[in-house]
Amino acid sequence: PADVEKVIIFGESSHWDPNWLYTSEEYYRRYVRDNLYLALSELQKEPRRIYSLESVFFLQMFWEREPQQREAVRRLVNEGRLRLTSTGVTTADTLLPRAEAILRDLLLGQVWLWDNGMIQEPRLAYFTDSFGCSPGLPSLLRAAGFEQTAITRIDGAYFPGCDYEPEANFPRAGSSAFKLSRQERSLDFIWRGPDGAEVLCHWNAFNYGQGDLLAHRGLSRVYLAPFSISDPSDRNVARRIRQFSARLLPCSRTPYVFCPIGFDFVPPIRDLVSLLDRYNERHYARTGLWAVNAGLDDYLDLVGCHRERLPVLELDPNPYWTGFYTSRPTLKELAYRLVDRLELAEKLALIHGDDETAREVAEELREPWWVAVSSNHHDFITGTSPDRVVEEEQRPWLLEANEAVHRTIQRLVPAGMSAGDHPAVPATGAEVRCDFDEGRLRVATPHYVVEMDQAAGGGIVRAYLPSDGGQDLLGHGVSNDVVSYRDSGGLWRMGHEFRGGRFRETGRASQRPARLEVERNNGNVEVSCETELQDETIVRRLVFDANTPVIRMRLEGRAARRHTITVLFQTTISTAELVMDQPGGVVTRPPKKLYEPTFWPLQRFVHLRDNTDDHGLALFVRWPGAVHYGPEDGELETVALRNANREMAFGFLPLPATPARGHEDRPYAFDYALWFTPGGNWRDNEIPRVARGLSGSPWAPPEWPPLYRLAATAVTTSRSEVVVSAAKPASAGEGWIVRLYTLTEPGESVFVRVPGRQLRAAWLCDARERDIEPLKLADGAAHLTMPGTIASVRLILEP
Repeated sequence: PADVEKVIIFGESSHWDPNWLYTSEEYYRRYVRDNLYLALSELQKEPRRIYSLESVFFLQMFWEREPQQREAVRRLVNEGRLRLTSTGVTTADTLLPRAEAILRDLLLGQVWLWDNGMIQEPRLAYFTDSFGCSPGLPSLLRAAGFEQTAITRIDGAYFPGCDYEPEANFPRAGSSAFKLSRQERSLDFIWRGPDGAEVLCHWNAFNYGQGDLLAHRGLSRVYLAPFSISDPSDRNVARRIRQFSARLLPCSRTPYVFCPIGFDFVPPIRDLVSLLDRYNERHYARTGLWAVNAGLDDYLDLVGCHRERLPVLELDPNPYWTGFYTSRPTLKELAYRLVDRLELAEKLALIHGDDETAREVAEELREPWWVAVSSNHHDFITGTSPDRVVEEEQRPWLLEANEAVHRTIQRLVPAGMSAGDHPAVPATGAEVRCDFDEGRLRVATPHYVVEMDQAAGGGIVRAYLPSDGGQDLLGHGVSNDVVSYRDSGGLWRMGHEFRGGRFRETGRASQRPARLEVERNNGNVEVSCETELQDETIVRRLVFDANTPVIRMRLEGRAARRHTITVLFQTTISTAELVMDQPGGVVTRPPKKLYEPTFWPLQRFVHLRDNTDDHGLALFVRWPGAVHYGPEDGELETVALRNANREMAFGFLPLPATPARGHEDRPYAFDYALWFTPGGNWRDNEIPRVARGLSGSPWAPPEWPPLYRLAATAVTTSRSEVVVSAAKPASAGEGWIVRLYTLTEPGESVFVRVPGRQLRAAWLCDARERDIEPLKLADGAAHLTMPGTIASVRLILEP
């Protein structure tokens, strides 16, 4: 009606986890197939109805298994009534995967749609159930051509079944949920990323299945707890709409509110449009509230007409939960390594120079890439599936894909290449000096002096500069200490995050002596020591190299069940800011938010800079992890091993919303590094460049480093801080797609070239490989201005 003042939009969507509590095959047979058939039937019965799919994974499976439905699916998708709320193969976690893995996820789902005659190109990417999101998500999404997003689980928010506390205790003070609902009083906002990229965002403050009981009575329609009965009566529907709107309207700055329908594997509501039409006919005149079924993107389009009313926020919706950052580390490593090797194989194919070989390689990598992006899912890379699903499906997928990529790489290795080819930076001729004195080992390089004590469990008891009066680089106490905690948390959460949970220290390596072993290798010194915690053997290794100020470190072993193991450093730094990278950019975080201690998700580095004399410290990790800093005592702590099995409150009560139980019984090698930075911030010290240089491991087999150095020559840029994160044959259109990634140079001019090859043309495109504008060619290179943290470029090479 022309006079309508308030509109409630019911957006119905699937939420089908590929392999959470069951395998993907089990989910498909038990729930997905029937739900999708019902959705198709309802769409055909009600021509104005919209039903959304949150990702492509099960749509692809349905397409393959039910060929007789392909024409109906294609028609409804192309009509926009079977609506994609993302082009992701999955609904990805965006804190743990590398940026390229997230972008490739969004690309492969889009390509699958195109390849099968479906023309939808969503502007919305909906992260229904991810446990927090990268603050760089706006930058990632804009790089892939998305303008809208929606999220649910943000720090400080209430979610049913997650806590033995009343909902009245939420949102937590100081949280993102508190800011949006109590301070801004808006569930819609402009989300600005670290590079200035913006997307229109909606937050489901009352969960992503708020409207599931629209035509039911009871508690829940979720497949795990279906405690409800159907009641599509006018009285019940009107009552439900009154309840939903009472919660939503106070948090809206526009005439529109959004009520999501679609908890996990919930079937579509029968006759949804008819139920809403009946409500409008009978109740609109009295309530002034009009109810419609539409897509989440339709809702955001309407809200976007009032953009000037919305707050603009640089939101960091973390930490929601923190245990999943480091749960199942061996599974995570398989996923990270797979993406890493896939990128390597693609670059080696470009260097090969044979277009036919490149096409063959792209075909060989198609299935491994599908597995890689499937592992982005918020219950896969997070390690939050039960042991059976991990061992029967997730781990075998990753192992098989890794083996396939390894075979492809072996075929691309140049003939006669050896470990000595493509050497790293030449040595300076400096040496590492070390000596023992009564159980105390002193290691000196031109950059630092480090002392380790066997009586302190082999930990570092002092680190100082070799000049300038021997300024201390670490604080009093033992650093590189290993700390074990009894953790009543589980796969999702650490024990101190919920009422009734425990996270209690049970021992340190420094509490008992440990023998230090010293070995010289190629001018470097490697120091190792062995200790036991809860009857588990833990080995620490340190590599001291006179040619770099960075100390490489490794911890090997496994945590005892129901335990988390960290590595602890005593710093001399006092700061209120932690600078770290996340997918899509660099973010500055406070030491504490909601939890004590607060563990933050870590991609490659965290940098601390002292408030007074400007000295600093950078901690690097090879694979994403978690880090905590305590400003009161200067302690910096990173999680190395975790084997917390299930969230338990008060020693015996499981948390209903986190039902999976898991164990990490395989040993794991945690690689990390430390650098005592001189004056200046993370940009001045070029921390991202140093972090990239540490992406390999000094303990890796010798054949791998030269391959990565060779691959780095496939495509080059004129700026060292603009990195070629991927170079691949185009999945859409012709030529090669080059992905550029920078944490320091958005808005700067850069030249891109392929050594030994001539360019015929170049285009700036998005990560879904849709061309945006042609690029100028000069001196054999393509010239562009970085539009943000990420740029995708299509290069057309001369034969």
